[in-house]
Amino acid sequence: MNHIFGPVPSRRLGRSLGIDVVPSKTCSFDCIYCESGPTTLLTVKRQNFTDPAEVLRQLDDFFHRFPNGADVITFSSAGEPTLYLPLGELITAIKRKYPDFPLIVLTNGSLLWDPNVRKDLVKASRVVPSLDAATVESFHAINRPHPSLDLQRIQEGLKAFRRDYKGQLHLEIMLAAGVNDNREELDALARAAEDIKPDRIELNTVVRPPARTGTCGLSNEQMQKAAACFPRKSTQIIGVFEAGGRDSGADDLEDRILHTIERRPCTISELAASLGVPENRLEIESKKLQECNKLEIRLFGGKQFLCPQHTRD
Repeated sequence: MNHIFGPVPSRRLGRSLGIDVVPSKTCSFDCIYCESGPTTLLTVKRQNFTDPAEVLRQLDDFFHRFPNGADVITFSSAGEPTLYLPLGELITAIKRKYPDFPLIVLTNGSLLWDPNVRKDLVKASRVVPSLDAATVESFHAINRPHPSLDLQRIQEGLKAFRRDYKGQLHLEIMLAAGVNDNREELDALARAAEDIKPDRIELNTVVRPPARTGTCGLSNEQMQKAAACFPRKSTQIIGVFEAGGRDSGADDLEDRILHTIERRPCTISELAASLGVPENRLEIESKKLQECNKLEIRLFGGKQFLCPQHTRD
């Protein structure tokens, strides 16, 4: 299994080299907006899915081939990374070996009530947990959680982690039109965020093909109105990814395209910026992959996204 993917064009992080330590779509949530598709294994059981040494070997191989191929290293899988039992061990090893790279963990925050999970994450440079709902009704509507998960317990876990963690804590709130964007929900989210005390609140919305057809994002105007419910100084609306322009190599292009879009559907221009490959070459490769039924083009928000064939609804 390939545990290293990308770098992925991230609207927050630049070229984010992803680390995937759980099987695809193994998660504690089945979020309606997930760009990786519907959850296939809904679980809260932490497991040793793969040997940390193998992940490190693949990381070494990537940086040997592409020394300037990424801006950050990010645990951002097609599933929930805190389900990986040796997560703390692997974070420590990566920080020791690659101290100059910021190491970021993107998590849905659902397991931070567990002291062991909180301990695993304390050495990360930045942790970005999600909190998409502050009322039970919206929580079930947008996150579709494992039956054992309780919203209040999740919020208490987020507050406990804030007390433990000395690094940068950015709280991501994903807004879906007609689901969690009403004033009552936004005010409840603002109060919950105030209790958690993150360094930054990142308001996001649906910009890529989602797991559930019909899930839509908010317009720029709607996002501005939503942001007005949160503290101005610490709240950021996530923008559009801009290319950094540094070359990350172009060999093994077919595999690199597929590994990237399996985790995050991308436009041609995003892939070009991420992989350091000219757009015209990516156009040629994408057509080949379409012809052999490995890739499809999906229209979302007026943009064409490259998606793996199996994500079709």
